[in-house]
Amino acid sequence: MCRPVPMSRVFSLTDHFLERSALRQLRDDVLDFILEFGVRARASGMTHVTVLERDLPVTWRDSALARQARGWILLLSDEERLVTCYRRGDANRFIRRKPKRRLSRMQLQLA
Repeated sequence: MCRPVPMSRVFSLTDHFLERSALRQLRDDVLDFILEFGVRARASGMTHVTVLERDLPVTWRDSALARQARGWILLLSDEERLVTCYRRGDANRFIRRKPKRRLSRMQLQLA
C-alpha cells in the first residue's frame, strides 16, 4: 500500500522557511493541514495561506489539527516556494487588510 505524499513535500522550502518554522515550532502535520485546507489570498506581492474554520469540512472543524492550524500564515512565492511562516490571532483579518498590490520597480521609477 502506498502512503500519500505529504503536501509539504510538493512545495520547495527555502532555508528561511526552515529556520522560521523550527524557531516558531510549526509541526509538519500542521503544515500539511494548512497546505491542504488553507485558503490562498494574494497580498503584498506574495500568496498567503491560512486556514479558515468556516471553510473546513465539518468533520475537521473541531479536530486538534484545526485548532493547532488556527492563526498560522504561510507565505508562498510566485514559484510556489514556501518563504516564511508566522502566527497571528487575527490571521484572516490581517491578510484582508494588507495592500492588494505592490508597485513594480517600473511603476516606482515612473512615479
